[in-house]
Amino acid sequence: MYRLRKVTGKEARLFGVCAGLSKYINPDMDPVAIRILWIIITFFALPFMTILYLVLAVVLKPEDYELKMEQKEQEKETKKAEKEQENKE
Repeated sequence: MYRLRKVTGKEARLFGVCAGLSKYINPDMDPVAIRILWIIITFFALPFMTILYLVLAVVLKPEDYELKMEQKEQEKETKKAEKEQENKE
């Protein structure tokens, strides 16, 4: 199952929240539809939607978060293995 994440890169406009929502709803969906819907709803509930957007921008992790965490773990393991090999010599 796809988790709700912020989108980074070309699809993200401000913080990537709307693009992340569109990918969560339907991976083939264009984020513009969610952006337009968000703007329309914001006209009726400005303070709530603005606060919600900012909270989501802070709370949601980037789309490539898990990939970055795996890379960091691999780097730690590599450094640890190198240190062990240096200690053996």
